Amino acid sequence: MRPVDDAWQYLVSDIRRCRPRLRDALYVRLVDVGAALSARTYQAPVDVVFEVEDAFCPWNSGRWRLSGDAKGASCERTPDPADLALSVRELGAAYLGGVPLTGLAAAGRVRELRRGALAEASVGFGAAVAPWLPHGF
Repeated sequence: MRPVDDAWQYLVSDIRRCRPRLRDALYVRLVDVGAALSARTYQAPVDVVFEVEDAFCPWNSGRWRLSGDAKGASCERTPDPADLALSVRELGAAYLGGVPLTGLAAAGRVRELRRGALAEASVGFGAAVAPWLPHGF
């Protein structure tokens, strides 16, 4: 029940003998894309337009321009051409910084529409520490 990047694994002499197990414990579902992406900060400057699909919360569907950095962010609807296309599921996975957008793109779940946008957004969404929920619910 420790974070995936916790220091204990570097303190033991042989991590394989510990037999660590990964289990899901933390899920994020963005109900308001604009408010959620505006509410966090970003590890590096990011200015990208997302084409978001969301069948369950249709008000999230459409194009959103995210502009942000370590000091804050804004995310507003825009008619501008999309840089990345993805569903709200992928945005939720990347939101806390534990799942890179580049990995989701490699799995075919994010499409890069403007060269360089994927790397920019993936670095921006990154986090210095992995997300972790210390207790279940």
